[in-house]
Amino acid sequence: MTYRGDGPIDRLPEHLLIEIFIRLPVSEWVQIGCVNKHWAGIFQGECLWLTAITKNWPSAGLRKRWPGPIPRGSVKR
Repeated sequence: MTYRGDGPIDRLPEHLLIEIFIRLPVSEWVQIGCVNKHWAGIFQGECLWLTAITKNWPSAGLRKRWPGPIPRGSVKR
């Protein structure tokens, strides 16, 4: 179970947080994901990435489904 604080932003449903996050510059997503564990989980999940891709490239939803971000530790050196 992830920690959720008692502030007003912490009480927002996840789909609203995703709508807010996709409107912020992608270059800031790493810093935003460090705010708390719940937000980090959102950035590691598939929903935010699919929503961002669909918003920025609507025709991408018509093609093969994007597998999501590359999991840590899966890169072979």
